[in-house]
Amino acid sequence: MEHVEQVRVIKRYANRKLYDTRDSRYVTLDHIAELVRNGEDVKVLDNRSKRDLTKVTLAQIIYEEQKSGNATAWSVRSLRDFIQEGRERLFSTLKEGPVGKLVGRAEELGAEVREAADDRVRALLEGAAAHIKQLQAEVTRLQARIEELEVKVRQAADRSQRKQDSAEPPE
Repeated sequence: MEHVEQVRVIKRYANRKLYDTRDSRYVTLDHIAELVRNGEDVKVLDNRSKRDLTKVTLAQIIYEEQKSGNATAWSVRSLRDFIQEGRERLFSTLKEGPVGKLVGRAEELGAEVREAADDRVRALLEGAAAHIKQLQAEVTRLQARIEELEVKVRQAADRSQRKQDSAEPPE
């Protein structure tokens, strides 16, 4: 069976002490930096919450080395590149990973919903237009009927007036 090298787990306690679980001893940030330089895979965990503190610890090592002036490998340019690459890698991971797929699917669903809503509104407007044409035809028919009735009312009023005029005795 092939020997598989395991990750070296470092526990960080509430008092900020670091404990190497493989060597069963307390270690410093410098010791962890040396382990990383030697190619060891290190994982730093909060002892109580079990939260992974590896990134924070490695960033702290870089900070402490820069602060003390011991780190010559990290120029401003390389740190800037590291930060920019990190951001681009994050965006790339988000776009290509589950979040990107979720956003893509949400955009597809949004387009489908907009299309369905447009179709529904179009159908409602077409139905309303047909109904409006029917109502306009009915209004036109009713206006013609009203005009007919007005003519009949005027004719009846004229006849009534003529009857009254002819029925009155001369003076």
